[in-house]
Amino acid sequence: MKKNLAVIVEDEDLIELMRILMDDDAEGALAFLKKHFKGKARDLLEGC
Repeated sequence: MKKNLAVIVEDEDLIELMRILMDDDAEGALAFLKKHFKGKARDLLEGC
């Protein structure tokens, strides 16, 4: 089953995401995901 996950980020977070993508920064990407998706993915899996 497909589910949607939306994240609202501030301008500074969007700039950080672009830096991560341009630098191919795996550690930065993991930190970004942990910061912005922490409880959201769990909530989706639990059906909240």
